[in-house]
Amino acid sequence: MEEDKLLISLMQVFIAQMDSALKISNIISEHSNEKEMSADSIIIGLIYRLMISMDEEEMNASMNIAKEILYDSSSNEEYSSDEDTIDMKELLPRKIKINTCNCNICARARACLLNYPNYEALDPLAQKFKNAIDKTCNIHKINII
Repeated sequence: MEEDKLLISLMQVFIAQMDSALKISNIISEHSNEKEMSADSIIIGLIYRLMISMDEEEMNASMNIAKEILYDSSSNEEYSSDEDTIDMKELLPRKIKINTCNCNICARARACLLNYPNYEALDPLAQKFKNAIDKTCNIHKINII
């Protein structure tokens, strides 16, 4: 029972982190004049959120959204994609694309990208988050710097 509570708490924190990262990704995407959010904007948002802590207001909002996702029975809809699958063998290594916007979020995101290769996670959950980013970039042959 106690393990279940811990697992649910960890899931809620992870979902909150992802929610906040996607909000950052959306801002970066909009400031890059993208028609649709790109994989690069998502990766940058994830790195930003890993390296820059949420303030209390952001944390409360994201935790509330995570709680809704965890406890809302209507959110059990299946995801389907009409996207074509990507042949991983055909991917060429490339550098992540960044924008030139000078707003606070975009400038901080570029700083995070520059510092990411030397970033050391402060706790096991942050390390798992970083490992997931690294693995995804490796699979898709995306170089952070």
